[in-house]
Amino acid sequence: MYPDWPESDADLVPLPKCDGPKLKPFNFQGPQKIEFLEHLGEGLHAHVFKVKILGQIYALKLFRFVYDHNWLGPASDTDPDDRELMSAFYDYSEPFSCECRAFGRLQGAGHEELAVRCFGYVLLDEEHEHAVMTRFSDLKLSFNGDIEYPGGDEMRSRFLGKDGRAPPIRGVVKDFGLEDEENLRTTLVRKILRDVIKLQQLGIIRLDVAARQIIDGKISDFSTALTVPHFLTTPELNPRLTPQMVSAIELETFKLSISDYLAFDEMISDWNLEYADQKSRISVYAFPDGRGCLIKYNLRSKTARERAYTFVDPRKYDWRTCPVSAGTSGEEATKRRRSGRISKGGSRHGNPQGVSSKIRRQVSARPPMWYYNCDSELAAELRMPGPLCAFMQWDYKEGFIVPRIED
Repeated sequence: MYPDWPESDADLVPLPKCDGPKLKPFNFQGPQKIEFLEHLGEGLHAHVFKVKILGQIYALKLFRFVYDHNWLGPASDTDPDDRELMSAFYDYSEPFSCECRAFGRLQGAGHEELAVRCFGYVLLDEEHEHAVMTRFSDLKLSFNGDIEYPGGDEMRSRFLGKDGRAPPIRGVVKDFGLEDEENLRTTLVRKILRDVIKLQQLGIIRLDVAARQIIDGKISDFSTALTVPHFLTTPELNPRLTPQMVSAIELETFKLSISDYLAFDEMISDWNLEYADQKSRISVYAFPDGRGCLIKYNLRSKTARERAYTFVDPRKYDWRTCPVSAGTSGEEATKRRRSGRISKGGSRHGNPQGVSSKIRRQVSARPPMWYYNCDSELAAELRMPGPLCAFMQWDYKEGFIVPRIED
């Protein structure tokens, strides 16, 4: 299920191995060599380190082998030791795969400026795994489980590689930057909201919209993101879905699309409460006054009902015709930076992001909204404060991922 230990550079293929965007490996220009400088912190899915590679400072996010309930996998009553079943879900939804797919989409679509730049993935070799564990031995780092119950179960050894070894620790290399949590301001959060709208137009939803994840004014974390095509957003991946299943998938996608904006509004409300006595109040919300996404309307029958709206239908992203040369990838930007042609912040020749726009997916500041008719039960759910969760359960049957629908 997990990437195996590479025997040569030829084994370092773009990941993950499923339909849709992929992330290339980081180019070490030779043997892997990483200097670990500082442990920056940890989240549910990973540890983050300040590192030096080839004379440049980066942030290296090393992922845990998390519990199955930490990601959008199969129903809890399925066999967790079924390698084929778990692998089918892993490529689309496990945190490392989520991050690779989202950053791969941004690179492929020519929109790396919408997030902290990513320079590729890393499979940590044994020498560097030993180095990081030794360098930070006082932290008792664990790469099994999650931040709440680290090391509770031996998740890493569940699916061994071809030589019987547990798989390598996986990571992604990003630009090193500073957190903006305490320094949010109106102009910055307006930009973040615009970026969320653009990310969804690129088929990326279920974003971790939170003040702690804003680095140098940009979204930095995609370990929960779902990127089109995905079994949750893209019915055409499975020709055996029934109309009832397709409708259920549409509703789940709609909820998760809305949830990014509800999370944004919750971020603003929480920040205003925390810094009420120190900072100027921020009044930027996705929905009017942060009150949610319901609007009244009348049917011809005069029966008053409700419908919900969100700002983007991410399913409209045309993933089958992705540009083949969408600009300067993270790896290419690294080469140009070292050669002196661009700085870390941008180009010397007028391009502020160091990204070519010759072939670039167009996104709109005001895309068509997506409306959904609500019954009373759904309307009540959408009135609840805060982001929505993915509640649908999934099975794997005859090579296809299918939603579990109650009769």
